[in-house]
Amino acid sequence: MADGQLSIGLLNDVADLFERLQSTFMLTESEKNEIIENVSVAVSITEGVFGKRKDGSRHITQNLAVAEAWRKAGVSIIKYLPNEHLGTWLQNKGEAWANPHKWDAKILEENNLQIEQIKIRISQITSIKRKIFRPKDI
Repeated sequence: MADGQLSIGLLNDVADLFERLQSTFMLTESEKNEIIENVSVAVSITEGVFGKRKDGSRHITQNLAVAEAWRKAGVSIIKYLPNEHLGTWLQNKGEAWANPHKWDAKILEENNLQIEQIKIRISQITSIKRKIFRPKDI
């Protein structure tokens, strides 16, 4: 009886290990570079916009170039890391730059990710090995 329970327990452990291995993957160098490049471009364009403001304001005003850069950065994250919420946040950041009049100031303030926070998060998500659950059809 004990051997039977041990075998079932071992099979469960092997099945669990198999599932975890299937959900673990590594970003390829090109995927990692694409994410980093797109986010770097968005950061650079955004910093350029803020740097040109004489009053030092960090208030979001409509800017389609900045909007598109953040959307593209978000899409590149979602493409390779579909469970990474930063991708959606960056797309929302792009939407806010495209249509700031549609976003309540309180919502913008609550959901605002500062560039320094984004840089830290990008270095975390582009680390060599990631454990996420990639949908089976990808």
